[in-house]
Amino acid sequence: KQVNNLIGYPEGCGGTFPTGGSMSNFMSLVMARDKVNLAIKEQGISQKIVAYTSEEAHYSISKNASFTGLGKANVRKIKSDGYGKINISEFEKQVQLDLANGFTPFYLNATAGTTVMCAFDDVAGLAPICSKYNIWLHLDGAFGGSVIFSDRYKYLVDGINLTNSFCFNAHKTLGAPLSTSVLVVKDKHDLYNSFNNSASYLYQTHDEDFNLGQTSFECGRRNNALKLWTMWKAIGTNGIADIVEQEFKLADAARDYVKNNADYTLYSFEESLSICFNYKDFDPEDLCTKLYESNTLMVGFGHFKNKRFVRLVVVNCENSLDDLMQFFTVLEEFTQQNKHLIKKI
Repeated sequence: KQVNNLIGYPEGCGGTFPTGGSMSNFMSLVMARDKVNLAIKEQGISQKIVAYTSEEAHYSISKNASFTGLGKANVRKIKSDGYGKINISEFEKQVQLDLANGFTPFYLNATAGTTVMCAFDDVAGLAPICSKYNIWLHLDGAFGGSVIFSDRYKYLVDGINLTNSFCFNAHKTLGAPLSTSVLVVKDKHDLYNSFNNSASYLYQTHDEDFNLGQTSFECGRRNNALKLWTMWKAIGTNGIADIVEQEFKLADAARDYVKNNADYTLYSFEESLSICFNYKDFDPEDLCTKLYESNTLMVGFGHFKNKRFVRLVVVNCENSLDDLMQFFTVLEEFTQQNKHLIKKI
């Protein structure tokens, strides 16, 4: 209820604690599918339905399409802009094209913090299109959705109250133990419609609000809710906001370091927790591999718009500015000592 209050969902909303972001996205797709025709639960998919997501979205969207019977071929991957955000005009053009070809558009997965660039899709711009064509709007905030706690950065998900469902992973940016994922829905009946099932050996006490198996994919589970509850109880909303804002502060410092050093090339942008860069002319994939194999640093690489780069993700608020600068010092010293062994671009 407190998460729903933060994002502005109305009375009658609901939610649950799935096992992770992939499961949250899966559940949202199932609810959207059943919203098209509840008979799908019993009879399977018999009509031409199609879902949409960004080309920069999490890989779970394609997997989930196969699990739900939709099929990967019926997921339209919409091109992104230069920042990694879904192109809104391209999305509507694709919807209109699918309608003309006899498809029923039913689901859009938008992202609050794409995996590589940490881009935030324009939810406020996407919502009217989804409303116009009766498309379920899900916001996958597994990476960046925790900005809902921060008054300073909540604007990155403006329009979140217009979504049908939203999820975020407290075990990512908030540092909660694995796994701590939250899925909320505007109408709790959508959870019941998709996930309830009769079982005489279960559900013998209490009402539906306390029988979590009626509103989620899982039956047996760990007490994942306790992890977020104890954190929230201990430090409050302001304390969680401090975590989020500290990470953005560290990301800004790392970005400034890269921008102000001629040996670096920056590929990411402001208000992102991903710092994407190349150092001198070293091949980023080979550099990251050799840093890892030598037990020097563990940092990944990424791809965006035919560019490859080192991808530093700032999601630990307990890191200090000195820790962050040490990362760059170690990387620079390693390349100097091993410059003849690392491939060049």
